[in-house]
Amino acid sequence: MYKKWIELGLNKGFTDIEIYATRNKNFSLSVYQQKVDSYEKSDVEVVKVKAIYDGKAVNAKFENLSTTNFESILDRLIENAKALTVTEPALIFEGSKEYPKVDEELFDFDTVDNSEKIELLMALEEGVLACSEVAQVQSTQYSETYSQTVIVNSKGLNLKKQSSYAMAYAMGVFQRGEDIKTAYDIKIAKKFSDFNVDEMIKNTIQKGVDKLGGLSLKSGQYPVVFSKEMFAQILSVFSSIFTGEAAYRNLTALKDKVGEKIAVESFNLIDDPMHKDAVFKTPFDDEGVATKRNYLIEKGVFKGFIHNLKTASIFNVEPTGNGFSGSIAPANLYLEPGTKSFDELIKDIKEGVFITDLVGLHAGVKTVSGEFSLQAGGRIIKDGKLDHAVKMIVVSGNYFNMLNNVVGIANDIEFSVFGASSPSVHVDGLMIGGEA
Repeated sequence: MYKKWIELGLNKGFTDIEIYATRNKNFSLSVYQQKVDSYEKSDVEVVKVKAIYDGKAVNAKFENLSTTNFESILDRLIENAKALTVTEPALIFEGSKEYPKVDEELFDFDTVDNSEKIELLMALEEGVLACSEVAQVQSTQYSETYSQTVIVNSKGLNLKKQSSYAMAYAMGVFQRGEDIKTAYDIKIAKKFSDFNVDEMIKNTIQKGVDKLGGLSLKSGQYPVVFSKEMFAQILSVFSSIFTGEAAYRNLTALKDKVGEKIAVESFNLIDDPMHKDAVFKTPFDDEGVATKRNYLIEKGVFKGFIHNLKTASIFNVEPTGNGFSGSIAPANLYLEPGTKSFDELIKDIKEGVFITDLVGLHAGVKTVSGEFSLQAGGRIIKDGKLDHAVKMIVVSGNYFNMLNNVVGIANDIEFSVFGASSPSVHVDGLMIGGEA
């Protein structure tokens, strides 16, 4: 079908034409008080057309493939091109020399009866409620996603990729006296048997109970250990400074620092779309460029920016396969883990803070300067051990200074489908705002 569309477009006078088609199947359900309170299913196909007519770039997007008259879309694109007075070159890619092969079998979650998924949630809700300090389970959610992408163009490109995963969690409301906190532990699964209800219950309860009984802390500089989830969020928020777009628009302090040391030697920040532990593999980006393993920071040295076709052309470099959703982004950004266990990471800290919650990661962060000031929560580290919870604190610092004050990196990384991934990280001398 797509090749026929391309032939039709070329016959109408388009110089080049590309079809970018996606299909997304989503299923979700939730349980509340042992009853299913939501159940949703969707299957959506979307096609984006990128074409060149009379040297002008034009685009269209539509759904409902079976009822769409593609010829009328092409005619509309021709009219749009004729009306354009400002031209912007359309970069339609002829293809990379070779593409990484995805050698893994996708699990079909449709083969699991929905009753099993409901039973999973009910057992999860019941198990979390069994904790004496859980007032209620606010929400117990399950969702699964299957996605497929096809790129075909007039230059001979013909690519296809697909992925699937599921996730589940229960959000517990924990209470001890007047102290009320919420906690959850998201489990991402590549196949349904990956869900371990007992482990999910245990992790959720542990996270919730650890938040209760929080005490204040005197303001000052402290050694800080970020949990793997929180440091991953920080990496994700600052990931834009490593893009060619940020360099072109002067929105990064790294623009003229390629080859310079910007972090401690143990700090290796990598984008690896085909990593063996990635939740799903990404062999090519949305522009049809083959992805590859890129060091953003290697042994503390900034190695260079990631690019889509446009910024690669501007800087006269090879595209890195990071053109996604019309912009530039990492495909699987992670901090390379160290060799220490979490207990070994904190054993020499006399008095410090273990941060497990951050609030305001967008409002409280200035990506260009690196400054951040974030409301936080977590636990006190005392004599190398986790102690009581801490509340009402603010952690402040500078991202670039922090990279040079990393004391240790743990080995407890877990790859996520959301943003970046990281192990727990020990940073020396961050400012904690608490009691006067």
